[in-house]
Amino acid sequence: MFKAMPIKRLRLALASAAVALLTAACIGFPADPTWGTMMLVGSPPRIMFAFNDRIVQVNPVDGSLVELRDSEGRVRLDEQGNPRVWEVRSAGANGPATFYTAPIIVDEDTLLVAAFDRRMYQVDWPAARILNPDGIALAGHIVANPLATENMLYVPFSEGDLVALRRPGFSEVWTLDTPRGIWSEPVLVDGTLYVASLDHHLYALDAETGAERWRLDLRGALASKPVYYEGHLYIGSFGRRFFKIAPTGQIVAEYETRGWVWGSPALVDGVLYGADLDGYVYALRDQGTRFTPLWEPRQVATGAIRATPVVANNTLIIGSRDRMMYWLSRITGEELVRRQMVGEVLGDLLLLEPSETLNIREPMVVVSTMTQEELLVAFTVETGERLWVYRR
Repeated sequence: MFKAMPIKRLRLALASAAVALLTAACIGFPADPTWGTMMLVGSPPRIMFAFNDRIVQVNPVDGSLVELRDSEGRVRLDEQGNPRVWEVRSAGANGPATFYTAPIIVDEDTLLVAAFDRRMYQVDWPAARILNPDGIALAGHIVANPLATENMLYVPFSEGDLVALRRPGFSEVWTLDTPRGIWSEPVLVDGTLYVASLDHHLYALDAETGAERWRLDLRGALASKPVYYEGHLYIGSFGRRFFKIAPTGQIVAEYETRGWVWGSPALVDGVLYGADLDGYVYALRDQGTRFTPLWEPRQVATGAIRATPVVANNTLIIGSRDRMMYWLSRITGEELVRRQMVGEVLGDLLLLEPSETLNIREPMVVVSTMTQEELLVAFTVETGERLWVYRR
């Protein structure tokens, strides 16, 4: 049953029904990513954006690409005398790499990035240059962020297992065998590694040895990582449920949703905010052994909601496959603002707080799509005003 489809067929299928492929158990994956990953790096902070065949750094003030500078702080120039920008692309013997995941910061000079193409690359951060063009061979495709600790690297494979590698030599220490694959980053808490799998199970493992402490069947594929909040794990599943789980593996509370849940929830002030693939948004009070709605679930979007909601002050910000962004009151669920996008919003949003260093006077949220006209768009949190666009 679990068999990869031809790439051409997958691209066509994902264009019309990506979610259906995920839930069908016969899962492959497209060569062209349908979402990117953002993270803040450096001082002053810059947005590092991994998407498709490249990784770039973007200035959060105006959306411009960050200029590449030498050790003296001077802008580096290309052969035509134009300023060079911070951009990484792979062009080794294996061809261009494809990126879904954020780089891992090894130290102030080195990044480590895992590519979909079963390779891992080391990047000279100051020079924006791949140090090993042929990469380190891996056993599977990667669409979820690996988790790095001081001594270990935990790498999830989209069509199979999770492997624990010893740093710095990347020798294999142990493997978690799963029949369906892992599309989410592992979570490490007090020596226990929590792994959500498409095989419906949440696994708790000894992070050092890989010994299984428990596994829990959540009656549906798990496509996002659990959130650890005040001593418990929170996760949604394709079994149309949100769960609260004790660290010892017992379900403490659950809540039935209208549609399959892909993205991780957000938890703020004892309230779980989440969304499903039918476009419904939820605000659930955590009352110990049960969830109760803060307000009734609302079908906000006409398309699937994959990205984790952003909570900022009293505002809840939602992105959807219907090419819309929504601002809701997190107290009442009332829609405050909506903004049209050119492309579908599948990647998680990035919240930026006010910063004197960056001259950002009010909170902003940055949204990614895989549409060339709007790879990144920044909005104000308060009013949804469009501030800038990064396009290619």
